[in-house]
Amino acid sequence: MPAVTEQKVPDRLSYTSAPALMTSVVASAVLLSLALYGWWALGPGIRAQVTIAQAGTLLFFVLVMIGVMLSVGYSRLWAQDGVVTVRNGPFVRRYPVSEIAGFRLRPGDAWSSLLIKDDGDLKRKPVLAVQFLEGERGQRKVRELRRWLVEQGATSQGYDANRVDDN
Repeated sequence: MPAVTEQKVPDRLSYTSAPALMTSVVASAVLLSLALYGWWALGPGIRAQVTIAQAGTLLFFVLVMIGVMLSVGYSRLWAQDGVVTVRNGPFVRRYPVSEIAGFRLRPGDAWSSLLIKDDGDLKRKPVLAVQFLEGERGQRKVRELRRWLVEQGATSQGYDANRVDDN
């Protein structure tokens, strides 16, 4: 029976979610297309009555919605130098490995979570870069990040992983 070789844990991990990125790009294209069609469907008579300020306001809100969708689609997770950095949409959070008790993606969860130590409790922090829709690829990311965390010294010792605060 051949020996199972354990792969070396990389020094740096970086993850994005292909389904989230694809959904955000498609939704942004649909929104832009519908906005342009709506503007064209108004007809020249009504378009002529719209002021530049009104058109600018409409354009601003369409661009903000597209920006929010794309920022969620480009959510990432980086793990290097003893720090896990999570970007969920426009928000970036950095967690030292010493504050991390685990990483989970349970059946039924849409996306994964970091378990963060907080005054004797564990808090679940979302990680949109690893999603259940990714299937085996998502599970591989979970295994890799868990191995990386253990190698970096993360531990859940003294914490009950079944008692997690969802805030």
